[in-house]
Amino acid sequence: MAENRPGDREVAAASSVQIPHEQPSIYRWVANDVLGAPSILDQRYLDKLKATGIVFGGGGLEQRYRVESARRGERVCYLNLDHPTVPHWLWVNEVMFTDFGVRVPFTDFQQRLLNRASVAPSQLHPNAWASIRSFELVTEFLQLPQEPEVFLCLFKFYSANNSGQTRKGYMSVRPTKHRKIFTLYEDSFHDFKGRYFKIFAVGNHRPFWLSLEGDGLFPPYWSDQAGFDIAPVKYEGLNTDKRDIADILTFLFSNNNLSSKSLLNSPEESRKAIVKMAGNNTTLARLRRLVQPAPAKSLPSSSAVPASGAQSVPIESAGKALVEPDGGSSTDVGNIGVGEQVVEVSSPAGEEISLPPPPSPKMRRSAMEGAGGSKRARTSEGGSRDFCPMDRSFDASGFVESHLLGPRAQEVLRDCDPLENIRWAEWAMIRAATVLKSMEPRLTIADEAERLNAKLLGNAKTLNLQKMVLEEEKAEAIQGRLKAEEDLKALKVEMETLGKEKAAEIGRLRPSVADLQKQCEDLAKDAKGAVAATEGALKAQLAILLPDFDTDQISFFKDIVDGKVVDPVE
Repeated sequence: MAENRPGDREVAAASSVQIPHEQPSIYRWVANDVLGAPSILDQRYLDKLKATGIVFGGGGLEQRYRVESARRGERVCYLNLDHPTVPHWLWVNEVMFTDFGVRVPFTDFQQRLLNRASVAPSQLHPNAWASIRSFELVTEFLQLPQEPEVFLCLFKFYSANNSGQTRKGYMSVRPTKHRKIFTLYEDSFHDFKGRYFKIFAVGNHRPFWLSLEGDGLFPPYWSDQAGFDIAPVKYEGLNTDKRDIADILTFLFSNNNLSSKSLLNSPEESRKAIVKMAGNNTTLARLRRLVQPAPAKSLPSSSAVPASGAQSVPIESAGKALVEPDGGSSTDVGNIGVGEQVVEVSSPAGEEISLPPPPSPKMRRSAMEGAGGSKRARTSEGGSRDFCPMDRSFDASGFVESHLLGPRAQEVLRDCDPLENIRWAEWAMIRAATVLKSMEPRLTIADEAERLNAKLLGNAKTLNLQKMVLEEEKAEAIQGRLKAEEDLKALKVEMETLGKEKAAEIGRLRPSVADLQKQCEDLAKDAKGAVAATEGALKAQLAILLPDFDTDQISFFKDIVDGKVVDPVE
């Protein structure tokens, strides 16, 4: 599917990353790197992806389901608020199908594991899906039952996001202590967070994530309780069969961690190598004998030892392509027969490795003196020696070079007392445990450094995301300022136009105002003449009717009230 992933699409997706300013309260628990990753898959690309047959498992499922791109503003953690209790879509990531071979519908083991861990399929980090698929393939190759409890005994869910339990992101898995069987598929995944889409059931077809009663068989949407509140699966809590499965996988692959990438990319070749590593034993009943072998046969007498004084054991390498080059022990597991004693050594294929017989008392005393143990050794009444196992000055490398690989080692180690040999072996194992214990602080520091490095990488990613968000906001602010400046210029032009129109209208109305003023003056003159004529006529009439009346009191603007001439009332 590489041709459908152009680089410019990834660049465009990175530039479009944005965290909505107003987030619903139901998504406040989600990490920012999830909320800030919109889907970059459009409907046309999803239709082509569906046509390749890589999403569905065949059998007409393509007609029963449809794929749909996320809507604008939707994120992979969003649920369907219209039907929150009855989910009718399922969020999935493209990498599940293209890189790990997951198909719709999910297998019974996958559904039971998702339900047991309370985690949605799209909430799992790609490395978690790689571990799940690797577990499925290995158990299938060895014909072992696929039990979610065994997987949760070997792996532990945790949040890959650096915010801890306050804001949760994608869930990943890490191996439990002393039970690592797979290596990581990738040290870091890129460009997967924006490649998600929805799956819908078509028509009245019941989706595979719902039961006949309509209940969810596993969480289809993200949950803030994913992985954190599940009861831890302890080895002691497993029943006999499940404990045997965990023992078999740990026994076969703890010292030879399988490469998840080789396992998923070449399953057929991996099947042959894994079956060979299991000694051509498959099914739970036959593989039980690997972790519970029959008692080993007694060592051959000195007469059966070759002339060199060493025992020859043929070893064949198996499954080298599946073993991580630097994944801890370099032990190669060859063909292991039922009831045979397993010897963990490294050798080229077909060579014979010389194993020296147990050391003699003389050799043990020499070893103690060379290792600084003579000061801490004491002799009992029977003459046997008791060694102090916590000798901090013990030098394992010098001990091996001086006393086990010397030129006369075979001659000195010929004669041995079985009881003394057992005591010596016990002392040597305690010494080895002491050396390993002394290395624990360094390993702890390395683990802390790795966790700190992962935290710093997460912080860097978060800062890059915030930088992109701020750049987006800056670009929006610049565009808003430019638009405001353009609007201001347009407003100024409009005001100038209105001013010119106003001046033109005033100029047009000015002659009309002068004419009106002249008319008003003419009317005033006519009114005054009319008033004067009226007053003269009244006075003339009064002079005839009332000769003695004072006509000076008569005026056009006077009233007669109660026989008196008064000014008119306003």
